[in-house]
Amino acid sequence: MIIAPLPKNETLRLSALKGLEILDTPEEEMFDEITRLASLICEAPISLVSLVDETRQWFKSHHGLEDRETPRSLAFCAHAILGDGPFVVPNAKEDIRFYNNPYVLESPNVMFYAGIPLALGDQIKLGTLCVIDNKPRELNGEQMQMLNLLAKQTIRLLQMRKATERLEIEKLAAEKATAAKRDFIAAISHDIRNPLNSLLGMSEMIRETELNPTILGYVDHIKNAGEVILHLVNDTIEISRLEENVSVLKNEWFELRECLDILNSFFTAETKRKKVNFFLHNQAGSNLTIHSDKRKLEKIFWNLTANAVKFTNKGNITFTVRLETKTEENGILHIEVKDTGPGISPEVKDRLFQKYNEFVPEGCGISGSGLGLSIVKLSLEEMGGEVEVESKLGEGSTFKVKIPILWKSKKNETQTTNTNSKSKLPSFAKPQKVLIADDNDLNRKVLRSYLKPLGFEITESNNGIDTEKELTNTSYDIAFLDIEMPGKHGTEIAKGLAEKPNRPVLFACTGLCMPEEKNHILSSGFEYFMPKPYLKEDLYHHLKEIADRRH
Repeated sequence: MIIAPLPKNETLRLSALKGLEILDTPEEEMFDEITRLASLICEAPISLVSLVDETRQWFKSHHGLEDRETPRSLAFCAHAILGDGPFVVPNAKEDIRFYNNPYVLESPNVMFYAGIPLALGDQIKLGTLCVIDNKPRELNGEQMQMLNLLAKQTIRLLQMRKATERLEIEKLAAEKATAAKRDFIAAISHDIRNPLNSLLGMSEMIRETELNPTILGYVDHIKNAGEVILHLVNDTIEISRLEENVSVLKNEWFELRECLDILNSFFTAETKRKKVNFFLHNQAGSNLTIHSDKRKLEKIFWNLTANAVKFTNKGNITFTVRLETKTEENGILHIEVKDTGPGISPEVKDRLFQKYNEFVPEGCGISGSGLGLSIVKLSLEEMGGEVEVESKLGEGSTFKVKIPILWKSKKNETQTTNTNSKSKLPSFAKPQKVLIADDNDLNRKVLRSYLKPLGFEITESNNGIDTEKELTNTSYDIAFLDIEMPGKHGTEIAKGLAEKPNRPVLFACTGLCMPEEKNHILSSGFEYFMPKPYLKEDLYHHLKEIADRRH
């Protein structure tokens, strides 16, 4: 018996073999299919995918043989990897290299061997695809050709397996990074929203007292600074969802006029403070109902308009919307936001929709999150829309948006319902008994101040244990529960009230505002979700719904 010498490139060969990270891995169907085919085609009882390392030949697939490895010193494959082509031993007992090999003399009684080197490139032979028989024989030309093809397929599978493994590792790392980013954003959002609720709420309370204009101006500055921070937090969450492709379109039927009325009311007041004009032209008609994602559409409206107002110090901002009808139900909503601001240079225009692009024209002195236009772009891509920009330095800019929608017109609808819906304060048939539960004293004060004009009978609690006792032993009409109170979590309290007869309407008051958090909180038994900082308009809207149900 002759032991095969080491290949000249043994160090490089072993490095390549170990780089595949396949030695001692479990059996895999794709390799077992190769050996089964090889045995069928070559009419051989044994077929192996054999990989040769320092001391052994290890079988990735071992059809017809129980062993997973044998010593390299006894391996036919150790000889096969020394050549470039097929290595064939028609009769091992007549071959000086193998006639007294223990595997020839004893089980598995190798008499015939045909192996094709598994080669990376031309020189690096990792092992073989081989067939073995216990009687002397030859392969015909077609069998040898098929064995060659199967060997090439085997080396492709080895490379593909490594590439797939690398992709899985990279995917896992990316998923971990995404999860870490999501957790970080959620934590920051929560930690910022709680103090913002106090800051904005107290600012609102102070503004309702008699102040001299100077102090009122200071309060407005504080309120504006808080709103900038809030928009930054909301935008960060929004763009994170869009970039992860986990944002989901929630299309619904709604009246376009309602969105535009709120937009017009807000920006008319905002531009009045800046001493510029805001004009809204609704060329789509007052009775248009559309089917789209209302929240995303409003976000596009607001981001484009807020951007125009931010950079316009004199002149006009004009918001125009019109409907291009394609069929009786399909159409294109055209939005145009035009300003008389400083305009945008060509080099800035090219990167206008990139994330964190903080375009600040000379002398403007205003910056933002750099996320607003990125959110517009990503939201439009999700909705199948598009945006283009026209601008001249010193003359202003125009943003033109197209969004495909479904539409219908309510021609006979009167304006009475809409007028009534604008009533600011909800009206209940009798005073409501209300519980405000929050461990933060300022948060309770803010909410109490918002509820004060309604004449409610209000009780307060500052921990979860007392809150649960109050709700168990006393009947309340409405309860505002902070989610993360000491003693007991708000969701646990809500679940405990599930079977209580005449349970109060539950509001979840929280800084936990990621979509997953919101869904989890609402599923525990809350009817309304009220994120911090509280918006008085949203609070009154929810209360009006409750009042309407109870009339």
